[in-house]
Amino acid sequence: MKSSPRRVNKVLLIFPHIFELKGNIMNLPPPLGVAYLAAVLERNGYTVKILDLAAEDFNNREGIEDNLVMIGLSYKETEKRIIDFEPDMVGVSCLISSQYGDMLKLCELVKKIDKNIVTIVGGGHPSALPAQSLQCDNVDFVSIGESEYSLLSALQSLNSNRDVSHIDGFGYKQDGHIHINPKTKFIENIDTIPFPARHLLPMETYFKMNIPQCGTSLKSPNTSILTSRGCPARCIYCASSLFWGRKFRGRSPENVLQEMESLIQLYGVKELSIIDDNLTLDKERAMKLFQGMIDRRLNLVWNTPNGSAVWALDEELLSKMKEAGCYEVTLAVESGDQEVLTKIVKKPLRLSKVERLVAHAKGMGLLVKAFFMMGFPGETRAQMKKTIDFAKRLKFDAVGIFIATPLPGTELYRICKDSGYLKRDFAFEKMSFAMGSIRTSHFTPEQLVSMRSRAVLQLNMRLLLRNPFRFYKKYSNLMFTNPKEIFELIFFLIRKTLHRGRSL
Repeated sequence: MKSSPRRVNKVLLIFPHIFELKGNIMNLPPPLGVAYLAAVLERNGYTVKILDLAAEDFNNREGIEDNLVMIGLSYKETEKRIIDFEPDMVGVSCLISSQYGDMLKLCELVKKIDKNIVTIVGGGHPSALPAQSLQCDNVDFVSIGESEYSLLSALQSLNSNRDVSHIDGFGYKQDGHIHINPKTKFIENIDTIPFPARHLLPMETYFKMNIPQCGTSLKSPNTSILTSRGCPARCIYCASSLFWGRKFRGRSPENVLQEMESLIQLYGVKELSIIDDNLTLDKERAMKLFQGMIDRRLNLVWNTPNGSAVWALDEELLSKMKEAGCYEVTLAVESGDQEVLTKIVKKPLRLSKVERLVAHAKGMGLLVKAFFMMGFPGETRAQMKKTIDFAKRLKFDAVGIFIATPLPGTELYRICKDSGYLKRDFAFEKMSFAMGSIRTSHFTPEQLVSMRSRAVLQLNMRLLLRNPFRFYKKYSNLMFTNPKEIFELIFFLIRKTLHRGRSL
């Protein structure tokens, strides 16, 4: 495909609305993905604006089908913002599948304003299903996976009237046909990427709302930071490697420390959410980073809300993390049954190591949270109960339990589709980690929802009874700033617990 009739100088990057089940806690972290894209484009002379629709009007909530709530700026006001900026190109992020319909509607809105505005989409869902996205008449291009330099290359090609068919990880249309270049190249040295363009984000809104990715915090202002990309593990449920690749790539400790110092100087940041999938995979790098935080006396508190890879943790790392300001570590355990972990989930983790690390972390005074999943094909209800019993025995300070969800492009989706495990009305856009999408001879989606809701209530309320002080330390900020969210979540879980569900 050749260039657009207009030259691309002004680029609007849109992070779409948040879609969540009514009753679930709504988080509002800054969208670092689009901020990284904006930083690269700005450095190369483009005029860029970011529109985070949820942050622009977080209190505007519209109920839609299937008990979902859409949060953010109205379409009418969004249209006005697009018209006011007069972009030559609009990029729409679609991080998760629940945003796919919104992504299409936003592209339609753009073309309604001016059909000559170039539209490009990216994020988790379009990266996994690029041809599906390009079937929409209002979508011109798809950027697959890590996109800082592929997006830049596309703009440079369009502006110099060159073909885009050479761009790695890129989807386009030509002569009425869809063409997909698979993602084969990733940025080797991610220190070359400029820091996210946070100056284009409504940072004061994130600080004021104070509900980061994990939903809780100790201090404000707080924000997210990403120090590495890529994961070599092959867990069947995870789509991260589709986007970032399987090769681990870490920023240098010096580069990360410079960004931390800039966040303190520019925004007065006191807390960080380090959202890596594999913060400690390269132990030498991690130890140097934590020691640098200590030596520079950054005085930051921080946590790991994405869930640390337990197989890449040890006691020495945990001790250094605590010394560097970590107050809470989240462990991505997934199952309390070793057979499920090894044979079904294919996660390189031994449960005996989890027990050892939890004991060590608690002994140092760290809050310890854990993530679990239930409802994998081949998993029995007895094995799910073993997961709940495991979590009870280890007495975590908080537990997040999710229902196994067949994300596009994952091995889990392939297994479910090939085996006929997907429920009759399955659609990627309607998926939720709090609702079931899978039905086997061992469980129904409704039974999973009830079992999961009951376990979340039981496991998280145990902390209040066991140690009120630790409960207050973890949840006090959220209770004071967003008490309505807490009560709605509790009522949601109670309702789902009482609805036990029958076999389909």
